[in-house]
Amino acid sequence: MKQLPILLLFIFGFSFVQAQEEIKEGVIGIYSHQKYGGLVFRTNGWGGSYVKGKNKGAFNIRQVTYDFNFVKHEKEVKSYFQDPSARPYVFGKQNAMYNFKLNFGYKKVIAEKLRKSGVQVSYTWGIGPSLAFLRPIYLRVLIIDPNLNGYSLSTEKFDPNKHFVDNIYGRASNFLGLSEMQVIPGFSAKTSMSFEYSNYRDGIKGFEIGMAAEAYPKRIEIMSNQILSTLPNGAQNHWLFVSGYVHFFMGRKYNK
Repeated sequence: MKQLPILLLFIFGFSFVQAQEEIKEGVIGIYSHQKYGGLVFRTNGWGGSYVKGKNKGAFNIRQVTYDFNFVKHEKEVKSYFQDPSARPYVFGKQNAMYNFKLNFGYKKVIAEKLRKSGVQVSYTWGIGPSLAFLRPIYLRVLIIDPNLNGYSLSTEKFDPNKHFVDNIYGRASNFLGLSEMQVIPGFSAKTSMSFEYSNYRDGIKGFEIGMAAEAYPKRIEIMSNQILSTLPNGAQNHWLFVSGYVHFFMGRKYNK
């Protein structure tokens, strides 16, 4: 029985050291910086995101986020010509829209990752400028021989007054129209919950679920206004884009 106090002291000491190791493993403050990025899937498109963060205390991280996304209109429907070598196209699409955002914000840790197999839960938000890049759509168009000896193909910018389902062969190269790119400045904001579960102390791996919004001073003509006006439900192009998104990311924590 004399060994019992020593045994209890040993057990207590071992448990204390183990608990301290688990807590140290979860404290984000031991690293001053972090960076991570990955793919983003939005309800109106997809893209990528890159985040740089600096710890401002044990549970707050100041972040700068760089987002680049391809944005779709809800009325986009792919069409196909009967030739299998023809590229699919969206009838009525006037411009391809690409969105670049620079967000400044914070991540707030609300549940620490206290052990290797745990999950860290955080709340994030950000605001900043947004740029919409519009590239005009080019198509491969059928030119029928007047003597009915076949047809040839011509590459033309989409025109709702001359291009229809019966004379569009397919989509032309995505590199066409880059020199005619329009840039429209706007404003963006987002908020999300992130879940990190890396097995490494300096590693970052997880996913983020959130909502994002981009606002512009005018409606962005993704679909031709002329084509949309023919639809029965009064569809329009938008100046405000609201979407849900999931961001799958990987990265690391480090000290400078």
